Amino acid sequence: MPSRKVEAIARLLKEQILAGRYAPGSRLPTYDALMEQFGVTRPTVVRVLDTLRAEGLLTVKGQRKVFVTQRFPHHDRYVWVTSEQPGSNEWSLFLAITHEVIERGETGIAGQVSALVGVDGRANNPEYRQLCEVEARGSAAGVLLVNSAMLYLLPVLQKPGLPRVAIGAPLPHASLVTLDFAGLIERASARLLEKGLRIAVMSPHAPKLAAAQECLEGFGLKPDRLLTVHAAPIGCERLTELMFDRRSRPDAIFVMDDNLIPPVLAGLQRAKLKAGEDVYVLAHCNWPRPLGLSEGVEHIGFDVREVLCAGKDLIDAHREGAPCPSRLIPARFLGELTRPLSTATAASVEEETVQP
Repeated sequence: MPSRKVEAIARLLKEQILAGRYAPGSRLPTYDALMEQFGVTRPTVVRVLDTLRAEGLLTVKGQRKVFVTQRFPHHDRYVWVTSEQPGSNEWSLFLAITHEVIERGETGIAGQVSALVGVDGRANNPEYRQLCEVEARGSAAGVLLVNSAMLYLLPVLQKPGLPRVAIGAPLPHASLVTLDFAGLIERASARLLEKGLRIAVMSPHAPKLAAAQECLEGFGLKPDRLLTVHAAPIGCERLTELMFDRRSRPDAIFVMDDNLIPPVLAGLQRAKLKAGEDVYVLAHCNWPRPLGLSEGVEHIGFDVREVLCAGKDLIDAHREGAPCPSRLIPARFLGELTRPLSTATAASVEEETVQP
């Protein structure tokens, strides 16, 4: 841990750098000059400069030439935080695809976006310690927090700090970005009714099934022409096949969870049917990684890049002292995306074991 003297000198130099006394890209005074200015030894100067370099404020060229960085992390570094771990029951496709987009540098954000996963609040948790360091040093423009019970209780987030944005549901001292699920269901229902008179809705989540049923019946669909199927990925293939082994087979299917798309397509194959030809299939997705796009499935969903960019805009507004109203992200069909669909494949995401 740095000594108080090191911390005090590092804090003073940091304030001078951020205030513009040392311009981006300019050279810092020599070691000897800093030793004389602060009345300290060379090892102390080394520790001070190491501290500032760890915060992303300095770069070293050669053995002894130290320069201010061209871009400060405090201005264009954003940290995405989730308490979930890949492979856990709560590691959803939304999290997996967001994490992949960040790791591939496909966020569309001008600046650095990094991810901290598995942040659980334990003192020996490396990701939590990194979050605490970011907050303590102010070494990021802000943090994007995927709401969870764990994050709600994290000690480091219990008081104001860096600008924060909660994704999905409110968190203390944070602006809010939410997804318009009601709008998604309404738009999906309208599209389904254009495609057929008999509709099947499939989801592992009973509340979403109920919401879709209410919306479709509100549009005038008769209850006897609507089939709601509470399904998990295991067994969904056989359920899909059985749906078409009957006279009142559906004209259209609404798959409300990405995880069901592979077994639904497999079930259609067993029934000797093709999506997009024999039956219309509309599926929820997390853009830009739609599953089943090349197999005749149409998609409606939320673009994780749009979610991240909305959070970034709220952080920037907070830093500028501007109002930070909540942002509601709309559901979009493929032709409505504000960013091009990535050329990267979804194979790495599809291969992950994701629980419903």
